[in-house]
Amino acid sequence: MELRQLECFVACCEQGTFTSAARSLNLVQSAVSTSIAKLERELGTRLFDRTPTVLRLTPAGEAALGPARLALVARERVRDAAEGTRGDLTGTVVVGALVNVAGYDLARAFADVHRAHPRVSIAMRQHPRGTAGNIAGLIDGTLDLALGAFTTVQAGITVEPLASEPLVLVTPPDHRLAGGAFTRADLAGERIIDFPPGWGTRSVVDDAIPVRNSVIEVADQGFAIQLAVSGFGVTLVPRSVASVHPHTPIALCRDHPLPWRMGVAWRTALTPSNAARAVLDALIALRRI
Repeated sequence: MELRQLECFVACCEQGTFTSAARSLNLVQSAVSTSIAKLERELGTRLFDRTPTVLRLTPAGEAALGPARLALVARERVRDAAEGTRGDLTGTVVVGALVNVAGYDLARAFADVHRAHPRVSIAMRQHPRGTAGNIAGLIDGTLDLALGAFTTVQAGITVEPLASEPLVLVTPPDHRLAGGAFTRADLAGERIIDFPPGWGTRSVVDDAIPVRNSVIEVADQGFAIQLAVSGFGVTLVPRSVASVHPHTPIALCRDHPLPWRMGVAWRTALTPSNAARAVLDALIALRRI
């Protein structure tokens, strides 16, 4: 089994067709299809169901994808170790992003990396499932590091805390709780503007207020704030996110703080590459805890 075969396999999974996979690898289509055919013969099973429009993974293909990605990560670690002995830091670090990072100077951290290591590139990836999606990316090897609002630490994942702040309640200007304080009991019957499952903010609210009148889910905290101020309902966001919107009516929880904690995570079994370590160190250097 050759690493080139695994590279073609992963590219086909990500691109959906032999043609697109070949383009992404700068190969001709016949080279990719031949590589996949050889890999399937070696494994003794089909990895894809070929359809007229797209490649679909078979159960064997789904099982092989994770290990194939990790094998390619291991190849990069070998290259990284050799380059590290020359003191020449290069490479791309893929970081799972959060939709809103207002209470932490992420831009400065990345600028610090650029100044110290100009040949290191950072690729940001946003997942619709938020923190949960970023954790999945660490596990399957598509992410090197991941930012997230981690409410629990999953086995096999290491998390370094970066920032902590409370969630605040954003309300319409004329709301009975505007500018004051609230208890969880005060939210009974209120129209709650929620975020998608998997988001760190959603996990905090699920734990603190499991029974509530959720009237909408939105994947944008700024839009959730606009909805609340317009009278659609109320929403809970990190205090720094609310502060970005001037004159936003907020209320603080007085009976039980609702903590929002952001951290950076990586897969414990995979030591970060030299380039990823540089990004990680820059993030930790600016933590606000």
